[in-house]
Amino acid sequence: MPGASPSREQDGPLSLAARLGLYAMLAGLVLASFTVTPQRPAPVIVAPSDDFAPQARIVSLSRGTIRWIRDSGDMAPPPSPSLTPEPSLLPAAEAVPDAQPEATLEPEPETTPDPTPEPEATPEPTPRPATPRPAPPRPAFITNATTLWAEGHMLELINAARARAGLVALASDVTVADTARSHSAAEAQVRYVYHDGPDGAASSRDVPACGTGWYGENTGKIWNDNVDALHIEFMNEPWAPINHRTNIMDPAFRRVGVGAVIGSDAMYMTMVFCR
Repeated sequence: MPGASPSREQDGPLSLAARLGLYAMLAGLVLASFTVTPQRPAPVIVAPSDDFAPQARIVSLSRGTIRWIRDSGDMAPPPSPSLTPEPSLLPAAEAVPDAQPEATLEPEPETTPDPTPEPEATPEPTPRPATPRPAPPRPAFITNATTLWAEGHMLELINAARARAGLVALASDVTVADTARSHSAAEAQVRYVYHDGPDGAASSRDVPACGTGWYGENTGKIWNDNVDALHIEFMNEPWAPINHRTNIMDPAFRRVGVGAVIGSDAMYMTMVFCR
């Protein structure tokens, strides 16, 4: 039909100029996709809105987390830290973050200790009565005619002095005499006279010998068998509560043991008086 040609020309393929323009536009779009990168904003994590939580705050990310977001491109950011802090097993001083200042602990108020109660006074134990020390072993002694005569003569002189004062004569006690001889032998070994010395105290040897708890002791040296000189020396002492003369003249004594031993320098004689 005569009027159909123009319509077929319009429905046919695009003209050359149109196709070239379309290709140029497509090429521009492709080039733009390789050269232009859209700028991504830094992610900001926001807590749930007011509909879900009473408060909202922005949680700051560390530098390492931001650098990881930039490098990962389209990858999803790491999960945000929980707003509720987990309980820490470390002590309170170590659990404080570095970004926050360390907590200052207030010193506890000093407490004044209660006054220590004074210990109650403990009564001192009652001291036991003094007991005589045990007598050491007796030294060996030797008797002879000279020592036996000296012992008998001293007993005569003692009883004569007591008789002049109207006192009872003392009886000779053989057991007590052996104790007196042992003490004289101990004196002869050390070459001096004493009451308390190397062979113990006088009470430790005389109390057991007397058997009554009451005793008196005289001792001395005799030279040239002069027993009278020693007796005169005893009787020349002044009257005193306790001395050689008092022992000789004590009316409470009833027995005596006289022991003489010859030493290297003199004769030693001991007299033990007993009630």
